[in-house]
Amino acid sequence: MLSKYEYATSFLKNDSLLVCPICKENLKNFDHSLVCNNNHSFNISKKGTTVLLNSSNYRDSKIYNHDLFYNRRKFIEKSYYNKMYSAIEKIISKQFSNNEIINVLDLGCGEGLHTLKILNNIDKNYNYYGFDYSKSAVDMASDFNDKNRFYFVADVNNIPVNDNSIDLIIDILSPYNEKEIKRVLKKNGIFIKISPDKNYLKQLRDSLNIESYEKEDEVENNFRKHFKNIDKNIIKDTISIDEKDFDYLLNMTPIHDKKVIKITKNITIDLVLYIVRGEEL
Repeated sequence: MLSKYEYATSFLKNDSLLVCPICKENLKNFDHSLVCNNNHSFNISKKGTTVLLNSSNYRDSKIYNHDLFYNRRKFIEKSYYNKMYSAIEKIISKQFSNNEIINVLDLGCGEGLHTLKILNNIDKNYNYYGFDYSKSAVDMASDFNDKNRFYFVADVNNIPVNDNSIDLIIDILSPYNEKEIKRVLKKNGIFIKISPDKNYLKQLRDSLNIESYEKEDEVENNFRKHFKNIDKNIIKDTISIDEKDFDYLLNMTPIHDKKVIKITKNITIDLVLYIVRGEEL
């Protein structure tokens, strides 16, 4: 089996999509680094990841740290999001033929498991680019490095890939920049966005005695302001949860330091799935 670094360099050897976040020139793999024609250089770590930002002042988040993403992975390993995965898998299978290689961009990939579960269940050939602003998340996601998967630290406001180069953008509960989406998505591509609906993790909020989520209308109005002819689906599932998984759930959120009033026995996964097609941007 190849090391994480060897998988990364194998992927990068054939890559033609990644660009320098500073000058937008194509990046090439050279002597343990990604380098552009203007000699901007980005080190490839032993974990097979790199930081593709246009600033050297990056600091990893103290909140979105290794412990948070560890707990997130342990929670996602269970079946709580299976209904969401199934819905996304059907969209991808319908959109793309089996004989084409699709370029997949994962916005806010976190520790990597959500999209890996989806892609492992579809019969498609793909090149996967996963990025997050958290280095802790990307370092953990590198567990899934492969010859067709690469993870890096980047900013949704400055995505380091070429214009019109991405067939499929997936964004699961993460920020996005509409201008960057429109720039990188192919005309025959699709953008799949998952956002919380009003009852998402309602029982967790009740357990912590904090207010309900009330931004779903604001999120949708903002989304429709930037994208036209959107397909919208609601994904809702209420599932039994044991005490250990409740601990994972609590500790995968930034609010884990709040006092638990009661431990819930059920959890509601209430999500909105938006689909935007490249030809309609």
